[in-house]
Amino acid sequence: MRIFKGTVKSKRDSDHRGWLTVDPDETMTHQTEGGDIATNRSDNYEQVKYVSPYGGGDNSGWVSMPDAEQQILYCSPENNDDGVFYYMGSIISPEYDRVDPNFSGRTSNPNPDMPHDPEAYSFDDQSMSMGMRTPLGQQLLFQEYRGIKDGERTDNKRIKIESERKHGLYLDDSTETQKVSLHSGFQGATTVLSGKDENADKSLGPNSAKITSVGNGVFKTWQGSLKLQVVDGQNFQILNNATGGHAPACDKDNESLGVAQKYGTFGNIQIHTDRGDVVISSGGNGVFIDCMGGTPGSTGASFQVRSQNKIHLYAANGIDLKSAEDVNIVGKNVNIEGTTIQLNGDASVNDKIGIRNTNAGNLQELTSTAWLPAGRKEFFVGTPAQGSFSGNYCESQGGLNQDERL
Repeated sequence: MRIFKGTVKSKRDSDHRGWLTVDPDETMTHQTEGGDIATNRSDNYEQVKYVSPYGGGDNSGWVSMPDAEQQILYCSPENNDDGVFYYMGSIISPEYDRVDPNFSGRTSNPNPDMPHDPEAYSFDDQSMSMGMRTPLGQQLLFQEYRGIKDGERTDNKRIKIESERKHGLYLDDSTETQKVSLHSGFQGATTVLSGKDENADKSLGPNSAKITSVGNGVFKTWQGSLKLQVVDGQNFQILNNATGGHAPACDKDNESLGVAQKYGTFGNIQIHTDRGDVVISSGGNGVFIDCMGGTPGSTGASFQVRSQNKIHLYAANGIDLKSAEDVNIVGKNVNIEGTTIQLNGDASVNDKIGIRNTNAGNLQELTSTAWLPAGRKEFFVGTPAQGSFSGNYCESQGGLNQDERL
């Protein structure tokens, strides 16, 4: 066997089946059926067949083809008389891969027929990927696109681990996207972790995490605690924006039952504990429970507190009750005690009681921009009782609820 040395000029061959175009270091001879002949071609190039440590079916193999301008060793086997050269290995030159000065911007065949590298011939003769795929479709892929975009140097660097059913793990260090993505088949459920760089996934922002699923999502701990916490960031939100478009089929023979089934299966938020307490506390502006809207044909949304024991209300600075309509108190015995008890027969609803605004409502009162309309955000807007409550809204002072009625 004779071993030769040369430089890869291109891995773009006519049939895209793994041939390298190599510039020999010097003129050589090789054995053919007619005897030894010189390789003095006009371009002095040789065609070298790539050799893999592992090869399988049409869509399997371990492929790590050398880049253009890479020095390699190749050989002519002693028991082969067809004149074919075979790749042996690359001569490592770290400086070339680091500097990578040869950007031509050329493009070529967009659909090469190689299992490891669907875009190997897209740019610059630079290898975009190296990897292997098993006969059953499991694959490990190292992608490295290097080139010019809009006059600026760019790269797409990622490691992809993917199963035959398209479950995958992507480690992405690319110029424009830096993130880790773990997903189920065809990305039906995904976990994305973005990098710290400003070019990280712009839909998330730097150092962010997102978990999404087309179907159900479950977070469960069997023996420990579960905590969702914002330490020093922005808002904490629990949103259910379901419209009922994917609600289960309901009873079509019983309209009332069908409507109840539909509204019982979407849009709800439930907080439940079997043994412990449910504690909602605020060290800020307050706790707000707003009821708006309602199902078609119903009486609208309402706020109810139900208890099989007592219902207690305690306040250090008074309790205010106001309604634009009747206030009904019914009990076995109704006991009212106070230092002074005043009964006013005037049917008018006064403005002695103040209505506290949320922080977001305060912002809206103080803001006059195109993205946030100016004016007070009054809770009862559009209701028949609006006129009865307009005097109770507290004007914000410096963005705070400082009205003496509060």
